[in-house]
Amino acid sequence: MSVAQWFKGISLRRPPAPAASPSEAPAPERVYLPLRQHRGDVCEPQVQPGDQVALGQIIGSSESIEAALVHATVSGKVEQIIDISDAEGHPTPTVVIQNDGKDAWAAPDADALIIDNADQVLQTKPSHLLKAIRKAGLVRAAAHGLPMQAELSPPMAPRSYLFMTGIPVVRTIDTLIVKAVDADQPIIPNQAGLAGFGAELEIGIAAVARICGAQKVIIAAAKGADLGQLPQIAAAREWSISQVNGCHYPFGLDSMIINALTGREVPTPYGEPRDVGVLIEPLATILDVGRVLRTGRPVIDRLFTVAGDVAKPQTFRARLGTPMAEMIKAAGGASGQPGKVIIGGPMMGMAHFDLNTPVTKESDGLFVISLAKVQTFSGEPCIHCGRCVQVCPVNLIPAELGKMCQYGHYEEAADKDLMHCIECGCCAYVCPAKRPMVHLLRLGKTEVLARRAE
Repeated sequence: MSVAQWFKGISLRRPPAPAASPSEAPAPERVYLPLRQHRGDVCEPQVQPGDQVALGQIIGSSESIEAALVHATVSGKVEQIIDISDAEGHPTPTVVIQNDGKDAWAAPDADALIIDNADQVLQTKPSHLLKAIRKAGLVRAAAHGLPMQAELSPPMAPRSYLFMTGIPVVRTIDTLIVKAVDADQPIIPNQAGLAGFGAELEIGIAAVARICGAQKVIIAAAKGADLGQLPQIAAAREWSISQVNGCHYPFGLDSMIINALTGREVPTPYGEPRDVGVLIEPLATILDVGRVLRTGRPVIDRLFTVAGDVAKPQTFRARLGTPMAEMIKAAGGASGQPGKVIIGGPMMGMAHFDLNTPVTKESDGLFVISLAKVQTFSGEPCIHCGRCVQVCPVNLIPAELGKMCQYGHYEEAADKDLMHCIECGCCAYVCPAKRPMVHLLRLGKTEVLARRAE
């Protein structure tokens, strides 16, 4: 077991962490299931208003490899198909189902692949494992996640930066990193997944490693976390465990962990871990893969943390499609009048305006800030203190980039590596002039991409 360190970024003062052991959130009276819950293509609805559906029944499908099947997460009656806002505010076609409270499962698939243990995984063809994962509609459990069939077997299109950097175009995987640490605490679905895991973890890791061809497996866990029986399981399978400082932000981001654990640097701004021979998957995704292979059923819920100013901050097993308002209620309700509800963590999440926005396959939690704690202020001119440069984890000069974006010099900012910004928010957090750094840099990146697309 090794300990990885990182020297840039910031140390945050955090509110009390939610309880680590996940609990079951009550099924809502009505679920809202978007026909796209990931980066990629939208599914076509397979039901109509008035249809009766069973738990686990397919309600949205597509032939595209960049679309994940959508299943009913309650049994009941389809009320309507409408557009609602996703976590980023984009309207998405959504199937609304009235829950009948019976949780009646659809008839089991006679051809479903059932696996009891990790040894059986090694005797199963990778194509059969991948087919089972695709039928379950699994998505990488993180913001902007891809459907797992695209994540594990992506198209091999060459990119210009590969030739420029000399990295081979054929992107084989030799290392699988399982991320049991979360970047934007106190949203901690992956850390909570370590509490009381079963055979799903071992099966999930073995299956993903077999599909992608990784010979080496590293489990990245938060320093001081209770690992239970994990060290014994890892030792038996020749997997290694590395502990990382989960309180040092943004150490839990994929590129930071890869660099710390392997010494490899993911090319920015458009590179992927696969470009350096690494596949990194959240623990929540690994557990879902294990559950699908053990049961032969699609996953109908996900690990979801509710934190901040609520009565009982905790991590739930929440039904996909549950409105955010219901999740706040499950956590005991807001403490005082809510001032801001953020989908995601307090540093990298997005403030949202509609509490009917549902839990999806790529949303990992929400953070509530009471009205009494919300501060309004106006940004002052940059005082050139250099604090943003000191903490930027990707070694940019945020102060200069922010000024360029503020006054419309977008291409000049792009020449100064604007597109390498990972939007972690460290620069805004330490800025004594309270400049809206992330807002300015996001604006600049959006303008650059829009102009290049013309």
